[in-house]
Amino acid sequence: MTSDPIIDPERRAGTTRRTFIRRATTAAAGMSVPGLLAACGTTSPTTTGGGSKPAATGPGGLPLARPDHPVTLPIYADNKAIASGLTPEKGPLQLYNWEEYINTEVVKAFERKYGVKVQISTFNTIDEAVAKIASGTVQFDVFVPELVFLERLVVGKVLQPLNLSYVPNLKANVWPSLHSPWYDVGARYTVPYTIYTTGIGWRADKLPGFNPATMENPWSALWTEGPKISGKVGLLDDQHEGLAMGLLHNGVTDVNTEDPKLVNASKDALINLVNTANLKFDTNEYQHLADGSLWLHQAWSGDMASTPFYAPKGTKASVFRYWWPEDGKGPINNDTFAVLKGAKNPVLAHLFLNFLLDTKQVFNNFNFTYYQQPINAMTPEALVSGGVIAPNLKSTIIREAQFNNGLVQGPLSQGGEVLWENAWAAVKST
Repeated sequence: MTSDPIIDPERRAGTTRRTFIRRATTAAAGMSVPGLLAACGTTSPTTTGGGSKPAATGPGGLPLARPDHPVTLPIYADNKAIASGLTPEKGPLQLYNWEEYINTEVVKAFERKYGVKVQISTFNTIDEAVAKIASGTVQFDVFVPELVFLERLVVGKVLQPLNLSYVPNLKANVWPSLHSPWYDVGARYTVPYTIYTTGIGWRADKLPGFNPATMENPWSALWTEGPKISGKVGLLDDQHEGLAMGLLHNGVTDVNTEDPKLVNASKDALINLVNTANLKFDTNEYQHLADGSLWLHQAWSGDMASTPFYAPKGTKASVFRYWWPEDGKGPINNDTFAVLKGAKNPVLAHLFLNFLLDTKQVFNNFNFTYYQQPINAMTPEALVSGGVIAPNLKSTIIREAQFNNGLVQGPLSQGGEVLWENAWAAVKST
């Protein structure tokens, strides 16, 4: 790739998985999915060391997992991992995934290696997926649980514990910090899939000289520039991402706070932005920045990495920029893969998880999703030198040390979910 390539219109990324997320409308719905917790009950709330005050818990009754408060998910007597050394089933393997969230070439490579077929079923919202799984009317082998749902899926015995003897690529290829992540100590139920940051994307040709890194508080960029370019500014239509941006603008780095004063202050800041910048809400920022209808946007890293391939013919890749703090102190998150309880092909499912962590397949997958996987070999330099991403979008790819400093957007308590939902509803109704 040259330093300032012209975009080839034939090389376009597929519609990204992030397009389909509507966390603003799914967060509350997920707490009461019929059958998910009601049928199985919840765990008893964990108490603090003194034993007098319950620790903050999620809807399933387990402590809220945080990087500084790792959680070991329980394994139940009636939901054990499969034995080691079993022969793979003949399939077909049933994968339940977001739309366009895996390269079908990777799937075909798995089929060839194991002589089986993989059938992919897709969903558009996480509540739709969880409701279908919990109903028991369909049976899948592999699923992609979000961290905000992990506790509920484990307590509801929807996921099956993993036998990591079938997944050697976890320790061989994945960042060491995610061998036993804070949200699933010991990787009892999940292996990491993609990771992503949430930062600021912009058109350098439309905003010459603009760079959030030069600002005292880069997270205030939308408020600083927005009124000057009214109607050209966008925010992700995502409850947690949107309110987190308001918190960071206000100097609050706890992006999971349940303090009503802080959440409501974020709400007020966003309402002000709506009014002064004619703010647009969407989750396809890559398209709007690509076609120039918007110039400045809160953005997901994977979407920004793919943005040049949505641009009109003749557009230079160098016009697209992405900022996320180099010290890593910005919003991060990651998705996971897991095996569902009752899977008809559990051995094959484990082998599929292992295959997705193979270094060659990870790079093949990135060529379609543009979302980074936490593999040792996937560095910013490797992707730029390989001509996969534009040099000016190198910041969309991060290192393990940066990820470990990130501001994780984790699950909230039931009260916190209601607080955030109400605040976001007020923003969207402005």
